[in-house]
Amino acid sequence: MNTLVRLIAVLIIPVVLLVGGCGHKQASTENNATTSDSIPADPSGDAGDAAPISQTCPAQATTSFAKTKFVAHSGLAFGAFHRWLWKPFQAGTFKKGADGRIKAFIKGGLSALFVKREVRLAATDVQADPTLCKAIIAPLDKLGDTVQAAFDKLKGGDASGITDLNSSIGSIESISQKDGVPIQEDENADLTKKPA
Repeated sequence: MNTLVRLIAVLIIPVVLLVGGCGHKQASTENNATTSDSIPADPSGDAGDAAPISQTCPAQATTSFAKTKFVAHSGLAFGAFHRWLWKPFQAGTFKKGADGRIKAFIKGGLSALFVKREVRLAATDVQADPTLCKAIIAPLDKLGDTVQAAFDKLKGGDASGITDLNSSIGSIESISQKDGVPIQEDENADLTKKPA
């Protein structure tokens, strides 16, 4: 538990300092700017987050429990998207002047990074199953490539990327269901936990 508290503190303190720093900078460069509307910078990922997802599918299964692992990773990704991006978007929390806007953007930035990583892990699992790979690898690749861009558009007031992501997730869940691999979303993911 102490490790988790320290990890959260390590992640939140720089964001708070950054928000405070950005707010002062904006106040000096914009007329009547307020720090309560300053959107914090996104948490940074690592080089693996930027690498493209391979769309190569195997001729036969290459790993045990690939479908089970895929369901776990995609369930975490889709659950995090819906909890921290879709629902706050629908509630209007990302709009300028909304209560909890800064907190929503902090959680949204962490969520976008988390979703991208879980989608990458889900894609690796899918690539071990030939049938699932042929059906889902391309939509997963597109989803992984667009999640950060959708969040960046949202910060600028354009929600089209978030609605497109929601449609893509629904499509992937439908395809997976048809192939006999239903995805159960998990909205309780620990956004600060790095994959092993």
